[in-house]
Amino acid sequence: MNEKTIQVPGIGEVRLVRKARSKNLRISVKSSGEVLVSIPWLLSFSRGESFLEEKRSWVIHTKLKLEKRGLKRTLLQPGELFSTRKFKYFLLPEQAGKVHVYFRNGEDSVVIAYPETASLEDPEIRAKIVMAMEGVLRYEAKRYLPVRTRQLADQLGYSINMVTVKNNRTNWGSCSNLKNINLNLHLMRLPDRLIDYILVHELVHTKIPNHGPSFKEQLRSHFPDSAELDKTIKKFRPELF
Repeated sequence: MNEKTIQVPGIGEVRLVRKARSKNLRISVKSSGEVLVSIPWLLSFSRGESFLEEKRSWVIHTKLKLEKRGLKRTLLQPGELFSTRKFKYFLLPEQAGKVHVYFRNGEDSVVIAYPETASLEDPEIRAKIVMAMEGVLRYEAKRYLPVRTRQLADQLGYSINMVTVKNNRTNWGSCSNLKNINLNLHLMRLPDRLIDYILVHELVHTKIPNHGPSFKEQLRSHFPDSAELDKTIKKFRPELF
């Protein structure tokens, strides 16, 4: 047997899995609250349980943090969901056999339609809706963000390599030491000035990899109100549902 499920007081259900590729004991807590203990092949389940007990406080803290984070997420309900630079997104029940997407009002609106007989509490329906919504966001982001990033790089005198768009749930953007910039597709939900600010933030990282005084000074040379913009960005989240 390579997998075992146990109930741990104060934590709940925990899966212990012995993996041939695992080199170290590792615990992960998924957004659903599920706790997984990965165990190297040659170690016993009891060793995994002991490791879990050692990390009990961290696991409980992480589960509570994820629960609070989940409560803050936008409710998935019919009507207008949000707006981007180009579209307004709507979620509407229709006489349809499956979740699908279409444009209306001269392609200014994106409609994510779902079967009117389906429940928005159904995990499978919710997953399909979110996937459809993020697909359109990705379409929009790939056609705007790389172009705008290169425009700003040329205007401000920065040299960059690749610009990619991903659905990153932890940050708005990142820059590698090879000057590759990775941008979150959810940037499209922000006002233009905030989008530009985050893009320039990553451009500055092509020259200054840290967030020290030199970085802040360089960023302020482009955006004198950078401190205020940082506060404004914290009101948004790089994910929705």
